[in-house]
Amino acid sequence: MKRIFYLRTYYQVIVALQMVNTICIDDQVVFLISDDSESTEMLVESLGKLGIVYKSILVKTKKLTYQKSMIDKIKDFVEVCFLKKNRYVIFLKEVLNEKFDEFIFFNYGVDTVAFYNLMVRNNINLRVSCIEEGILSYNSQFDNDHGKIVEISHYTRKILKRKTLKDNLHNFYCYYPILYRGNLVPVQIPRISVEAKITGILRNIFKPDNTIYTKKYIFFTSVYDFEGGNPIGEYELVCKVAKLVGIDNLLVKTHPRDSRTIYKDHGFNVDVNSSIPWEAIQLSGDFSDKVFLTINSGSVLSGSTMSEKPVKTFYMYKLCDIKENKSCQKNAQDIEALLCESSMKEVFRNVRIAEKIEDIL
Repeated sequence: MKRIFYLRTYYQVIVALQMVNTICIDDQVVFLISDDSESTEMLVESLGKLGIVYKSILVKTKKLTYQKSMIDKIKDFVEVCFLKKNRYVIFLKEVLNEKFDEFIFFNYGVDTVAFYNLMVRNNINLRVSCIEEGILSYNSQFDNDHGKIVEISHYTRKILKRKTLKDNLHNFYCYYPILYRGNLVPVQIPRISVEAKITGILRNIFKPDNTIYTKKYIFFTSVYDFEGGNPIGEYELVCKVAKLVGIDNLLVKTHPRDSRTIYKDHGFNVDVNSSIPWEAIQLSGDFSDKVFLTINSGSVLSGSTMSEKPVKTFYMYKLCDIKENKSCQKNAQDIEALLCESSMKEVFRNVRIAEKIEDIL
């Protein structure tokens, strides 16, 4: 079977790699990897050298979607909605004549539709499937507004009696099918064991320095002291944690969008692997003796939900003032609903919501 993945985050790449090494092990696989994240050129090059997939192709998504000129927007409207070819063909040159059986993605937008429109010409029975983007993503893919071009393209192609992406959706590949409430067919991806082949692959690709994780407590900061509404007092909470457990027993992993140096400036031990996705670090190391702390980070759950060996974790949003930060409130509600899911009690047996700071001891 020939499958092609369109991957826009490191998390999606890790999920796809686990599929390649398990349920897709006998398939010919192509990765289209966007440049949304840092160092993706290095990632594509490493995958090529390791020979893990048939082909790995860099897609300059930033230029395609975020830096469009008016001419590009007009081209997208005309080409994606009405024509058989479109400007996205430049990234499929290496595989343009391939007849794929399945197109797999998470992010749904003009670029995804454009790639589908090009590939379906070679196989009118091309299946379309989705992968998860973390446990909070299971039922969110098609809820948001994806733009007029995507909407119009769907209807114009139907009028022209051409295949459409949304009418050919089949599977949803995920770690926990029991949580999926959508209309696709959930297909389980095996969770990652310590001895799994993918752990060695992740070490080869990202080369994380796991020797720095000697502290018992690791605090994953959020963006809610500078985004989403009023500051929630996260820095002050980290200071209280340091006072309780000892600053030399605490490592702070700052959020990728946090350009502040407030933690380093005040003497905290700060994680230096900032450009490496946390899931790759956790899955390629042993954190069984650590305690993860966070306000409401989804990435803290991501590594543990993919792994057969979850880490003791505390969510600490109840110890901050989140009343005037709507984004943080919504995230906290989603986390709480997930932790209350009866079918996930065993998976989240090591995850708790802290009611008081002493709970983390």
